[in-house]
Amino acid sequence: MKTSNLIFFVIIFVMIFSSCNRRVRYIYNEDQKNDSVYVYKNKSEQYRLKPSDVLHVKIITTDPKINELFKIETRSGNNVRASSGGEFYLSGFTVNDSGFVQIPILGSLPAAGKTVQEFRSVVTSKTNEFLNNAIVSVKFVSFKVSFLGEVKNEGSIFIYQDNIDILEAIARVGGITEYGKMTNVTVVRQGENQRFVYKLDLTDRQLLSSNKFYLYPDDIVIVEPMNAKIARMNFKDYFYFFSAISSAITTTVIMISLFK
Repeated sequence: MKTSNLIFFVIIFVMIFSSCNRRVRYIYNEDQKNDSVYVYKNKSEQYRLKPSDVLHVKIITTDPKINELFKIETRSGNNVRASSGGEFYLSGFTVNDSGFVQIPILGSLPAAGKTVQEFRSVVTSKTNEFLNNAIVSVKFVSFKVSFLGEVKNEGSIFIYQDNIDILEAIARVGGITEYGKMTNVTVVRQGENQRFVYKLDLTDRQLLSSNKFYLYPDDIVIVEPMNAKIARMNFKDYFYFFSAISSAITTTVIMISLFK
């Protein structure tokens, strides 16, 4: 066998072996023993509301007539729109550019810069000026995270809770593919007139005690591909290119032979 052919088959074997030997391990620690427990302190920062955020506000009393005044119109018949999160933009309360939320009867209430619980306290305090023993519920419903790259299901997901960590969010899109580079996950975050970009290593347990462990609304998570996939994609491109060149040369030789 020629040396060039041998090298070619060795490269193919290494590529196949490296792709088959892939193991997905999150926050893996090979030194941890059975029945041992490790504690990692939570350093999450509570999200603070900003303009364009959408909230679901519900005020309930014992008087059905008063409840109707605060009842938000729903359009549950459109299942596609509801599942995509668009329903909340029609039925929820939006924080305006000035940072306030306009609620019927209660008026304009400050929301920007406050956590969801803090804004709930504002709504409750204002409600108590008009009603007795009312129950106030405030939910943040415009929490969207987008995924690109080596995940099972690319796209956006809506989070119906106040916060979510990176591992749970990845689980909701089906996890990382066998070609995902778990040590090189990029998060793009929208700030005030600027964007922040930072890297995460999902195999490092120190991530659990990092303030980057939790995602924010409108975050974009990008899982980079492993070198094995890049090499495999490049190999396919080169293979098709050389196949085309080989076919062209073969055709040219045949045509020349026929004309001779």
